[in-house]
Amino acid sequence: MKLRSISLNHVQLPMKFNFKTAKGELKQRDTIIIIAEDEKGHQGYGECVSFTTPFYTQETFDSSWECLAQTYIPKVMTAHFTHPFEIHAFFEHPLPMAMAGLENALLDLYYKAQGKNTIAALFPEPLTETLSRGAVLGDVPFEQLPSKIEVLIAQGVERIKLKIKPADGFERVQYAVEHYPQLQWAVDANRSYALENIEALIKLDQFELVCIEEPFATDNLEDYKDIFPHLSTPICFDENVQSWSDLQALSQLKGKTMLNIKIGRLGGLYQTREAIAFCRKNNISFWIGSMVESGISKILHTQLATLGDNAMPGDLADSSYYFPEDLILPEIKFIEAKMNRPRGKGLGVSINQAALEHYTVKKEIFT
Repeated sequence: MKLRSISLNHVQLPMKFNFKTAKGELKQRDTIIIIAEDEKGHQGYGECVSFTTPFYTQETFDSSWECLAQTYIPKVMTAHFTHPFEIHAFFEHPLPMAMAGLENALLDLYYKAQGKNTIAALFPEPLTETLSRGAVLGDVPFEQLPSKIEVLIAQGVERIKLKIKPADGFERVQYAVEHYPQLQWAVDANRSYALENIEALIKLDQFELVCIEEPFATDNLEDYKDIFPHLSTPICFDENVQSWSDLQALSQLKGKTMLNIKIGRLGGLYQTREAIAFCRKNNISFWIGSMVESGISKILHTQLATLGDNAMPGDLADSSYYFPEDLILPEIKFIEAKMNRPRGKGLGVSINQAALEHYTVKKEIFT
């Protein structure tokens, strides 16, 4: 691939509401949009989805920008490679989200030139024509739960994931399951429970949840060994699996496990494809999550959600749920909780150039 330039764009997307979890709160989404341009003027787009603070992983907006500007982009601009996946061999222990954003921009450019859809090309297997929407309810005040749930039901959602914390997690789950038994329920603790809170988690097993996601405040997967004998509910892993060694450690756990697939956290679509293949080989259930991210990244997650063996509908909402305006056209939109798989070249959709320009507050171009 011969590149003319790569640009980093600091984009600030206003949010419609404050998104709260046990570990942090988002009032606006600062994100990095990467644009790769070839010698013919064709452009590919990717998104680095790191956050401004390390509440999710240690990688932050600032560390991603610095690494991209000082290391990854200068190397890629001068290197010789024929396929974007080859850039993974250039760097040892890369920052996953920075690498994913750069790789995705190059993939978009590469497959547009070939007239192919990126996900369909990388996963040459049957993909469903439609995908179902799963929903996430942040840590909203307890009294707002009924109205928030009713809105999602009216939109056709059949699976909801509740954000919980030790203070009132049991009460929230009990209310949700008892009042809305027709729904599938999952929970996400964002690692807010201490290891000694094991009994609080075991109490959740009675509710027959789809999964309990990232309950413990630990980076050591071995710390989970004591809870599995007491649970029939699968434990789902997200931020605790960021590398190949983490994935191998997950496969050694003696209990029901799941993996939340996020392209940015895993380090790009190359690593994502490898992780899905590993899960299939080792009987680990997987499904497609997403970050609070623009459509440039999320549209790839919607397409991964059309893989036939997803364990449950992904955490994929309309663009308009989070943002007054998204960076893609058409925007992500579910009708009665269903959406057609994007089939366009590269990302599968077009870029809303006016919105991208409007919300960009800083740009750095490398030639």
